[in-house]
Amino acid sequence: MDKDTELLEKARKGDIDAFRELVNKHKRNVYYLAFDLTRNREDAEDASQEVFAKAYSSLKNFRGDAKFGSWLYRITVNTCLSLKKRRSYRIMKKSNNIEDMIDTGSEINSSEKNDPENHVEAGFIRKDIEKALDKLTEKERMIFIMRNFSELSFGEITEITDLKPGTARSLNFKALKKLRKELAFYKEEI
Repeated sequence: MDKDTELLEKARKGDIDAFRELVNKHKRNVYYLAFDLTRNREDAEDASQEVFAKAYSSLKNFRGDAKFGSWLYRITVNTCLSLKKRRSYRIMKKSNNIEDMIDTGSEINSSEKNDPENHVEAGFIRKDIEKALDKLTEKERMIFIMRNFSELSFGEITEITDLKPGTARSLNFKALKKLRKELAFYKEEI
């Protein structure tokens, strides 16, 4: 029996510490997926909290057909889609403020921190990538993010989304093709 299954069984019996341990183990991945889907820190935090609240209230309904982490990813995707519909917001607001452009990424590596020019350039690159991601359909962006940012296998993606494997692969391929086209000017600069 793996650790998640063991903790899940304890949590189902009311052991709040076991559920807390599951949350601690998976909260980072849930947050990053939510952030990648919403591209907004506050929305990602709200979605993450909602995901774990939904998971806790649905523990008894979890059949165990998929891994606990895959089940959480599915809840995360659905929660982010619902959040987007509820709030009817534009994922990325256009901003002329350079501070906003620079601060759109998650982590900044140490070389960017030490070199302000690299830091600014990385901010512009992130902004260009976000603009390119905005050109994808919702499904293409979702599949691309799960496959390439969250590094899920197509098997895991199909479990989470209920898409057929060929459809998931096709959506990822279309997304890659569109992104290559949108970001082709970087290739020309090099």
